Amino acid sequence: MRSTPHAFRPLLLVAVFLLAAMPSEVCAKIASGKLHLSGVKTESTLVKFAISAESTAKIDLNLTSHGMYEDERELRLRIYTDDDWPRVKRTPLCSEKVALAQRGVPIVFDGYGGKLSDGREKYSARIQHEIKNPPNQMDRRRRTKMKDRSRYFYFTVDDCSLERSYHDGKIPDIMYSISVMNVRPSHSPSGEPIYDHLPADEGGIGILLVLTIFYSGALTLLLFYKLARTIGGEVHVAILVVIAACLTNALSSVCELMHMTSFNSNGYGIYSVDALSGYFEALSDSMVSLVLLSIGGGWTLPTDVVGGGMGKDVAVNKFMQGVKNPAGSLIGLISGGGSGDATGGIVALTIILVHVGLAQWGRTFDDDFDTYHALEHPPGRALMLLRFILGLVFITGVGMVRSGGRCPPSLMSFLTKFGLVGLSYFASLPGVAMFVGSVLAFHQRHQALHWGAAMVQMCSLSSLTWLFTGGADASAYHRLSRVGKHDEGGMTESIASSQTMGGGSNRPTMWRFGKTKIRLD
Repeated sequence: MRSTPHAFRPLLLVAVFLLAAMPSEVCAKIASGKLHLSGVKTESTLVKFAISAESTAKIDLNLTSHGMYEDERELRLRIYTDDDWPRVKRTPLCSEKVALAQRGVPIVFDGYGGKLSDGREKYSARIQHEIKNPPNQMDRRRRTKMKDRSRYFYFTVDDCSLERSYHDGKIPDIMYSISVMNVRPSHSPSGEPIYDHLPADEGGIGILLVLTIFYSGALTLLLFYKLARTIGGEVHVAILVVIAACLTNALSSVCELMHMTSFNSNGYGIYSVDALSGYFEALSDSMVSLVLLSIGGGWTLPTDVVGGGMGKDVAVNKFMQGVKNPAGSLIGLISGGGSGDATGGIVALTIILVHVGLAQWGRTFDDDFDTYHALEHPPGRALMLLRFILGLVFITGVGMVRSGGRCPPSLMSFLTKFGLVGLSYFASLPGVAMFVGSVLAFHQRHQALHWGAAMVQMCSLSSLTWLFTGGADASAYHRLSRVGKHDEGGMTESIASSQTMGGGSNRPTMWRFGKTKIRLD
């Protein structure tokens, strides 16, 4: 039997660790927080949860009122499904919304919980309830029985009396804790039902995360192998950037898998680990976008091939200088280079920080699992708009390189294909998101978008890995690119440690790390 290659043993150890960490105890999904009802806001959404087909949602809601809730006659826990939720969101009046609810359960604060530090009294209420999926009701739109499928259930608290009479000053704050269990029928001889708190829309995501870890890890090891061969010699920083993109993509999946494992045990996961997953994914996306923009703008190609493009006085050409040498621009910015370097560094940093900021913004809408690409939230739509803008900048840069300097016909052919592939990357995620949002059923969108985004990212990382590891005969780009040049023909000595860009600023093109020379141009 052949032994496991040393390069893949770290991946095997990670897989063993993650499988060993899978818990045997299962609890309900837990969400907690504070709500305050008023005449303006007569309802508050507690949580949404995806229930499997032919299953039951088991709810346990605990409420604590910080002060007496004087009129509980219309205080209810409402349960809606995704069949009616879009209409619920569009309906302005509470009295009209509740007509769409599948269930309304009275809330009575019948437990005394002592006094708070400010003298107010605490009162408690508890609701334990079950609702089947599908609910035993008719589809209001089609007047047919509801389909047996996975379905989102939305749990809200409302008091419709508040929109008829003004007594906001008498409404206390309410602290809540709600747990939801997905109870599925079992086909085992014992007949015991399966209690699962993971939402039904997370089914199959664990397999995708493991595949992403192994695939991104394999690309990282391949790039590390190429990097190891250049230790003490010369390596291009583009390889380091792609290594970082592959590594952060793998780390994002590792963190998400750890969060799901913890979620399966305690019902709420590990917030910091889930946040790291989103940040790592955003970093990987931003680095891929930055490398594509840079290559499209002529980074790694000889200066005489890139040429002047559309002219140094054209505004778009000045903007493209910011991504033609991102590593050199960042170093120039940190070291206090000229205005041109500062502009380039700011462009590169902005692309990275905007991606990370959108990932954090998305967590303010739903922090259970990554919502970075979800079109149902403004951050997801902003990300789609960003991809569209970057795609336009990318194709503009490719056109400038093709039309300037002495671009060989073979390279022009490559740039045409590269432009189409790169543009497809920037357009694919918006395309997948729009397809998922307009064609697929509501309960299928989360899984489809997760798989689509992962496939797009893995394809892009594979393409960049080929771009920077292929031999000289792979394409016209590989024959001209500085990435594959290692002391060939005295190229290293013929290029100064800095080059003069438009505006008279000096941008570094070489950085030393011990005996290893890292090219930045």
